[in-house]
Amino acid sequence: MTLARSLPDSPTEWWIFLGGLALYLLGRWFFAWRQARSEGRRSPARAALNEVGDDDHPDMYPAGVAAGGFYSWQQFIGFLIGAAVLVVIAGLTDGPLRLALLWVFAPVLVIALAYLDFRTARKASAKKARTST
Repeated sequence: MTLARSLPDSPTEWWIFLGGLALYLLGRWFFAWRQARSEGRRSPARAALNEVGDDDHPDMYPAGVAAGGFYSWQQFIGFLIGAAVLVVIAGLTDGPLRLALLWVFAPVLVIALAYLDFRTARKASAKKARTST
C-alpha cells in the first residue's frame, strides 16, 4: 500500500484539485445557463444558479437507483473512460509530453462529466415533473 494516496500533500496539488472542482462547477453552471437562456427565462444566470443548487437532491431520483454515486450508466461509463484515459496518458508518457496531454485532456474530461451529470439531472427533474402532474 505504499502507492495509496489520501489527500494532496503540496499546495500545488491542492490548487490542481480545487481547479478541477471549480472547472466542474463552472461547466455545470454553464450548461444550466445555456438551457435557461434557450427556454427564454428572464434571468438565465440566476435561474442557472438556482438550478445547479437544486439538481442534486436525492428525492429527484427513484429510490435505489444510485449505485456508488452514479445515477445512470452513462455517468459510470463516462467516469471509467475518463479515468482510463488519464491513467493511460500518465502511464505511457513522461516529462513535458505528459504534462501537455494532461493539461489538454483533463479539462475536456471534467467538462464532459459535468455535461453528463447535467443531462442526468435534467432527465430526472423532467421525469419527476411528469409524474407529479
